[in-house]
Amino acid sequence: MLRKGENATLEAGRIHVAVSAAGRAIDVSAVLLDEDRRVRSDEDLVFFNHPAQDGVRLDGDGVVVDPDVVPGDVSTIAVVANVDGPGTFDGVTVRAAVHGGPAFETPVMTAGETVLVVVEIYRRAQTWKIRAVGQGWASGLAGLATDFGVEVNDERADEPPVEVDLRKRISLRKEAVRVSLEKKGIGGVRARVAVALDASGSMRRMYKDGVVADIVERMAAIALQVDDDAALEAWIFATDFARLPPLKVAEIQAWTHDNVRMHEAVAADGARVSLGGRNNEPQVIADIVSYYADRPGEPVLVLFFSDGGVAKDAQIARLLREASERPIFWQFIGLGHGRYGLLHKLDDLDGRLVDNAGFFAVDDIADITDAELYHRILSEFPEWLRAAKAHGIPLGSN
Repeated sequence: MLRKGENATLEAGRIHVAVSAAGRAIDVSAVLLDEDRRVRSDEDLVFFNHPAQDGVRLDGDGVVVDPDVVPGDVSTIAVVANVDGPGTFDGVTVRAAVHGGPAFETPVMTAGETVLVVVEIYRRAQTWKIRAVGQGWASGLAGLATDFGVEVNDERADEPPVEVDLRKRISLRKEAVRVSLEKKGIGGVRARVAVALDASGSMRRMYKDGVVADIVERMAAIALQVDDDAALEAWIFATDFARLPPLKVAEIQAWTHDNVRMHEAVAADGARVSLGGRNNEPQVIADIVSYYADRPGEPVLVLFFSDGGVAKDAQIARLLREASERPIFWQFIGLGHGRYGLLHKLDDLDGRLVDNAGFFAVDDIADITDAELYHRILSEFPEWLRAAKAHGIPLGSN
């Protein structure tokens, strides 16, 4: 039985994937994706009204893939389940099983999902593999299809304009991420994304003016593009820290309202944490390392925001040296002209298996275009991926 995020090689020949959900009637569909994880045309959505396309067809409550027929420009087939009728997948697990091969059962769904990618069948060199995904959408098949580039008639004109604007903005930002990754030669990379937010006293103005909330939205677009769960893990820190509940893009407005605030945070486990007002980067760095050490899978891109006051250089250096053997890349982003200590000298930090961290600072992040911001954030990540692979650091499905 595969665990979420794991993959396995499939035997040669036709691939039969059966999908089921205990206690829920479901419809099964499939989406053919290119190397950029986009459809080539709307015909690449295989569902009850269009049950076959280029070697992929529906078969009852399952999907059949004929690798000999699938065109070379299709690299992934997402196998999708959606609720048939009213209701959600809350409290339900969904199972996908390859005939004569591995199976995967999703964790229990809890976020109002009505559709999810259960597994992906994907091409790697001359073989075909299966990836356990379990990624859900509360916006239905239309939301999933839109994220993969399918043109869907939007009949939700009665929704408040702010929500429509948010969807458009995130969609544009996700596309800017995709373009940046493609330019850097890693268009198909899969990664988990985490953000660490400085909440020390000097950040007060940026929280009040909505700058930090916008940072979260811009970083969520990166997770939406590269993370199989389309989720952004998050930490907030000052003197103390809290690991926040993960952010799902569909819930971004409520999540930002509840979590992007100073002084006190409600951690993912429900505990209330008094954050204080001073900088203490080492303990949040250590917690991030510990969290992912217990959760193997895709590599992790940590986006660490600070407005300066970095003083615990020796502790940070030790942690980055120790973490250099792990599948974690740290991108530190400075907000303004603060004192960043060791971060200015990361390129000269010795004692690491690979160079696992980058840093840049900006005068006013709100004045930087999305394209420029993503270019700078992702500038050192590709080289780290290559170095990590060369040194045998596990990189999940990459």
